[in-house]
Amino acid sequence: MENNKGITAVIQPRIYSAKKVALEDQIPLSTPFSAHIDICSVCNFRCSFCFHADVKAKKDVGLVTGKMPMKLFKKIVNDLKEFDKTLSKVKIGNHGEPTLHVELPQMIKYVKDSNVADIVEIFTNGSTLNPELNIAMVDAGLDRINISLEGLTNERYFKVAGVKIDFDNMIKNITHLYGVRKNCKIYIKIADQTSPLDNTNNEVYHMTEDEKEYFYKTFGDICDEIYIEKIVPQWSETQQNKQNEVEETGMYGQQIKQYKDICPFTFMYLQFNWDGTTSPCTLDWAKKVVIGDSYKETAKEIWEGKKLRELRIAMTRGDRDGINFCNNCSAPMVCVDEDLDPFKDKVYQALNVSEDEKIGHNLWLKDK
Repeated sequence: MENNKGITAVIQPRIYSAKKVALEDQIPLSTPFSAHIDICSVCNFRCSFCFHADVKAKKDVGLVTGKMPMKLFKKIVNDLKEFDKTLSKVKIGNHGEPTLHVELPQMIKYVKDSNVADIVEIFTNGSTLNPELNIAMVDAGLDRINISLEGLTNERYFKVAGVKIDFDNMIKNITHLYGVRKNCKIYIKIADQTSPLDNTNNEVYHMTEDEKEYFYKTFGDICDEIYIEKIVPQWSETQQNKQNEVEETGMYGQQIKQYKDICPFTFMYLQFNWDGTTSPCTLDWAKKVVIGDSYKETAKEIWEGKKLRELRIAMTRGDRDGINFCNNCSAPMVCVDEDLDPFKDKVYQALNVSEDEKIGHNLWLKDK
């Protein structure tokens, strides 16, 4: 994607940083495209659109946050060696802030030295970046870092995320990272509109043209890719009034459908939570769709296991609306390009569903 802002960085969403393949032609995948390892579900932000801001919802589902032990992390990475192919990516961080884990550089190095993935990347809010950590991550072999900004001033951060930061210092630390990055690609994004954390405040902060220009001018020459994303209803069953409703375009400006019977995520990757539980997607913050336990099973056993297989079969039969949590999720529409619905029969055939599976009880469809 060309840029016309007079900056060094390419203006494009992160999902287009690598060449895509037709998912419908790859199923069943012997090896997931990527593995997401959430080493730290603790976060130092409470962004208004995120489940971390919803104390009641977390309490209602009994959500416990924490940090992944190095021993478990190494087991998961070692398990990934069992797959037939090298994964495209190992992504570190998702439900929390990975830089809060003191062993992050060692974890990055362990993945790189294990040669289980072409790319090792992290997702961070950037608030704790500093020269020492920057150098440690780069020297460990980090290939890509995705930095998510929640505002362009100290005041906006406090209103949206409930935190006091030094924004000028954050810029300084990102500038340092760009200077020492070696082969590490830097992606910086910000949301086009956000809402205050305060539930009594119904204000919406739309980025002005001046703010957009400032964003590109400030960060466009200290990163490789840059984009203004959308806040979309990706976190199901939480903070609905703070996640923007969308009708035509999703998080990355892509055209969307109002509904997809099949969630593409369940066919593409694995999400390893900090406590060892494994989910079929990164959006299962409440851990209602747990498909395995990485303490007891290998990644390949989970990928080829009964729970994930039955989830895929239910999806392909058009029964996503009967699956708890998945039935309320908008992520398949707003967070991803892939659409398997037009290829439902092809995918169903590729799964080689047995007669017993066709007529038997599906563990995800308790009401059917």
